[in-house]
Amino acid sequence: MIRYAKIQDFDRIMEMMINFANASPYAPLHDPQYDDGYIRNLLVNFMKDGCIIVGEKDDQLVGMLIAVISGDAWLPHVKSMRELAWWVEPEYRNTTLGYRLLEKYKHLGVSLQQKGAIQGFTLTNMEVSPDFDLEKRGWRRIETNYVYEGR
Repeated sequence: MIRYAKIQDFDRIMEMMINFANASPYAPLHDPQYDDGYIRNLLVNFMKDGCIIVGEKDDQLVGMLIAVISGDAWLPHVKSMRELAWWVEPEYRNTTLGYRLLEKYKHLGVSLQQKGAIQGFTLTNMEVSPDFDLEKRGWRRIETNYVYEGR
């Protein structure tokens, strides 16, 4: 089942955030030591100004997609919803769960655009993400990020 998160889900969401950080190709994110109160407040803010979508299997959360609505740094009246974390536990990746999380996010994004609350919504793929042809699903690449590691 795909649904919006509740406060009661925060413990499990935080566990998945640790798994998400540890899977990052950016080593400074590994073994995160979160400030519990700060993260819980942050999650509440994401629920108010964005979304936390979760995927359940057998009454356990096994996936999530978190996004936040914010203004552009230079043009604050231009609002976008930006995905911050899209995670499915490894043992559930060969299912439709990740796709269903994305579809719920897309539905919300289109709805917010139609209401005029946002101008657009984005999705980020890490270099270690599975090959998932987003462009054939209506997404367009607009930028790529790099981390300098020397020569």
